[in-house]
Amino acid sequence: MAGMRIAVLEPAGHGGLLHYSAQLADALAARGHAVDLIVPRGNELSGRVTRAAMREVLPLLVSSPAPAETRSAYFRRRTGTAVRLVRAWTRMLWETRPGHYDAVLHGADIGVLPAALASLVMSAVPKRPVLVRIAHNVRAFNRWGGEELFDPSPFNRALLGRVYRGFDLVLVHGERSRTEFEETWGPARIAIVPHGDERIFADEPPPPSPQERILFFGDWRKVKGLPILMDAFDELVRRRPTARLTVAGTPSPEDWDPEVVRRWARGHDGRVDVVDHYVPIGEVAEIFAQARVVATPYVAGYQSGVIHLAATMARPVVTSDVGDLPNAVQDGVTGLVVPAGDAERLAAALEEILADPELAARMGEAARSTVLTGSSWEGVAERVEEELLALRRETIRD
Repeated sequence: MAGMRIAVLEPAGHGGLLHYSAQLADALAARGHAVDLIVPRGNELSGRVTRAAMREVLPLLVSSPAPAETRSAYFRRRTGTAVRLVRAWTRMLWETRPGHYDAVLHGADIGVLPAALASLVMSAVPKRPVLVRIAHNVRAFNRWGGEELFDPSPFNRALLGRVYRGFDLVLVHGERSRTEFEETWGPARIAIVPHGDERIFADEPPPPSPQERILFFGDWRKVKGLPILMDAFDELVRRRPTARLTVAGTPSPEDWDPEVVRRWARGHDGRVDVVDHYVPIGEVAEIFAQARVVATPYVAGYQSGVIHLAATMARPVVTSDVGDLPNAVQDGVTGLVVPAGDAERLAAALEEILADPELAARMGEAARSTVLTGSSWEGVAERVEEELLALRRETIRD
């Protein structure tokens, strides 16, 4: 069967969703398909896509990933971002009009109103291409204040239910995600695909770290469990004063107060390093090189690109037992899995790896081998291709 014309949509100009989309687009193109990666102008990966055609036709949603420093600046940024988001999705609707592509894939955040409405319109267009949702998160997280981890709005839930019914195929990253999707949104055509490795950051992993350093990497959101990690480190450092911690990533002040981390770090006599900004792709390997172990103490979630990034960098991970994270970390082989919210168990697991550099190196090598064989982009693209070709055959028969 001839190669397909595929569009991969990504309105984000930086970060994990862009990295995922770019690597998937390149891998599908390597299998002989004509793939367009439709992204913002001036995005972080401009010039890094080698096989797919990067079409930089969308507006850049934010000029800088740095958080706004004042409330007025924050609201100005949100207003500008909302306007550009509407423009971006309007352009994506035009680019994916009937006759241009056989299939359209996107894993963009549809928890925001413009994206949800545009996806709904896209699914209703007559004679449209096959529409595929990459559901990195099965449910939308609550990105505002309050204790709720997931978006509590009945309106948003009803809207997303309509949106999901419009997709021809939903891709998830594990069995738990599949089960929760069906329980939340009802029956759908669902396929499980691996998340993919993160070789885009470095061809070779850094050598094992001589430091007893833990790394937390990623956005500072309440679902990421930073308070649990802070409590665990307090317990750990009492027993092991040589332990160190780096907290690196973008604060999300609308979701969780970043001053909590900064104040806490200042009280640890230099044992805690804070990198409170987005880490550019060229600096990521250096941060991982300093770490002996990576912590993902999430209290809610489905899959984590950070785990696959750590594995690609040959670093073991201590993760919490939520979503499909335990499938990405083989307990006792590529890292350790602990109950979510259990700071004491988290501290013990981190200490076990920190105190044994040979164990850390062995787990890191096993993690890299596992991600490059079981979650390679070549394998991901083959799995996605199988599903797309099956849909195409059914369409031809109909």
